[in-house]
Amino acid sequence: MKAADSEVPDAHFRVDKQNVSLWPPDPPPKTCPSQVLGRLLTVRAVVVFLTLVTVTSVLLQAILYPWFMGTISDVKTNAQLLKGRVDNISSLSSEIKRNRGALVAVGFQVRMVNASLDRISPQIRRLETGLKEASAQLQVLTSSWEAVDELNAQIPGLKQDLDKASALNAKVRELQSGLESISKLLQQQNDILQVVSQGWKYFRGHFYYFSQISKTWYSAQQMCISRDSHLTSVTSEREQEFLYRTAGGLPYWIGLTKAGSEGDWHWVDGTPFNKVQSEKFWIPGEPNNYGNNEHCVNLKMSSLRSWNDASCDNTFPFICKRPYKPSEP
Repeated sequence: MKAADSEVPDAHFRVDKQNVSLWPPDPPPKTCPSQVLGRLLTVRAVVVFLTLVTVTSVLLQAILYPWFMGTISDVKTNAQLLKGRVDNISSLSSEIKRNRGALVAVGFQVRMVNASLDRISPQIRRLETGLKEASAQLQVLTSSWEAVDELNAQIPGLKQDLDKASALNAKVRELQSGLESISKLLQQQNDILQVVSQGWKYFRGHFYYFSQISKTWYSAQQMCISRDSHLTSVTSEREQEFLYRTAGGLPYWIGLTKAGSEGDWHWVDGTPFNKVQSEKFWIPGEPNNYGNNEHCVNLKMSSLRSWNDASCDNTFPFICKRPYKPSEP
C-alpha cells in the first residue's frame, strides 16, 4: 500500500479569481502539436466511422424495413392460417372422436350381424337344400301333369262306369237284402221244422204242444215247464180258433186259473188277462164254479165258445205254449 501511495502524485488546490484548479504538485506536461494532430485525426476517423455506421444503419432500415414488414405480415397471415388449420384440426379431432365412437358402435353391430349370419347360414343351406328338393319335385309334378290331363280326360267315362257300378251295387244290396230275408226265412223254417219234428205245432210265432196223456192242471203245468214252456194262454180270436180246431173237440187244460190269486182269473205264463175279450170264449153259463172248487179252465167243445171251469185236480190232456226264438247263425 505504501509503495502504491508513493506512486500517486499529491493533489494541490488553488483558487484564482473564483476558479478552483486541481492538479498534481508538478506542473502538467506540455503537449506538442503532433500529438494534438494525431488525436484530431483519430477523432475524425472515429466520427467518420460513426457517420458511416449511422448512414449504413439508416440505409439498411430504409431498405430492409419494408421487407421485414412484408415478412412480418406474411408471418401474421401464415400464423392466422395456421391458427385456422389448428382450429380445423381441433374440430376434425372432435369429429374423429365422434366418428370413432360411431365406428366402434358400427363395429359392434357388424360383429352382431356376422354372428347372426353364422347362425342363419345353416338355415340358408337347409333352405337351399329344400329349394333344390322342391325344384326336383316340381319337375316330377310337371312331368306328371300330362298323365293327370289324360286321367282327367278319362274321368267322364269313369263317372259313367261309376254310375253303372252304383246302380249295380244298389241292385246287389237289394238282392243281398232279399237273400238275407230268404236266409232268415229258411233259418226260421228250419228251426220250426226241427221243433215241429219233436211233436210241436207252429202258429203265428209260437209253438204249441198238444199232449197225449192226461194230467192234473198242476202236473200239466210242471210238464210244460220241463219243456221250456207254460200251459197256453189265449190272446186273440184267431188263436182261439187254432186251439179248438186242433183239439178236435177233446178237452185240454189251458193256462187260465184263479188259484192263488184271490179269485181273479189270470194266465199262468204272465200274459195280461183281457176279461172283455174272454167273455166270448166261455161256454154259455160258464164259469159257474160248480161245487165252489172249479178254479182251472179247459177247452171242452170244438167251437169258439169252448171254455169251461173245472176242478184243478181233474185230469185232462194239456196244451203247452212257447214263443219262437230264432237260433243263432
